[in-house]
Amino acid sequence: MKFFAIALAILLASPVFAQMPERQVTARDDLRKAFTDAGTEGTFVMLEKSRNRITVVNGERHAKGFLPASTFKIPNALIALETGVVKDADHPLFKWDGMKREIEAWNQDHTLRTGFRASAVWMFQEIARQITRTRMRVYVSQFGYGNANLGGNEDSFWLDGSLRISALQQVEFLARFESGRLPVNPKSTDIVKDIMFLEKIGNATLRGKTGWIPSGENKIGWFVGWVERGEEVYFFALNLDPNEEKHVAARIPIAKSLLAALGALPK
Repeated sequence: MKFFAIALAILLASPVFAQMPERQVTARDDLRKAFTDAGTEGTFVMLEKSRNRITVVNGERHAKGFLPASTFKIPNALIALETGVVKDADHPLFKWDGMKREIEAWNQDHTLRTGFRASAVWMFQEIARQITRTRMRVYVSQFGYGNANLGGNEDSFWLDGSLRISALQQVEFLARFESGRLPVNPKSTDIVKDIMFLEKIGNATLRGKTGWIPSGENKIGWFVGWVERGEEVYFFALNLDPNEEKHVAARIPIAKSLLAALGALPK
């Protein structure tokens, strides 16, 4: 708990947080059971937009930075639209190179919409190369995205490079994105919001993106996004240690259970 308080104080003193109104932070480590019952460790952060209130599950981890993995497809898609590499959700069509990859859904031509849904790494690597590291660095810095360090390969720094982002930083980025506070065209924002749609759950709409690095010292599992329910928006970020194959499949169910427990999703 002491670590949680210190880490939060440091983050709230940062330039990004200095511009934000004071907010209430609630620790809910009783909900940590959602991770331990699944045989793993992780953290969950939720921000209620209208109340400016943050809820944290496992405060010892919420501010720790990890590789964003495929959750970086959210800013990558925004930057692709802003730089003209991508025209809209359905144009252009990125041609598959014919190389067979482990995920069958990747082995075909893709648009931004279908490639985002399939999480086609090869397509977003091609997009990153066309954006160029120079332009990518400018946008990532303006977005205040994690540590904004693009060290590593131009087309895989979010998978094996120096870029790091915490669950709390993910939530803050998503809040700026959803509310139109990023330096991008509103049309780009709307397109990416649209391709992030996952499902309707009762009177709630769930948008998000998963991410996964399955092995090595930087292995991590992510699920980030937000819930629209009535007039309220609940931003969330979950990360966990994918020690077993089942933990990859557990990301979304754990997040949904926590969102329901906190009133963001219907039970």
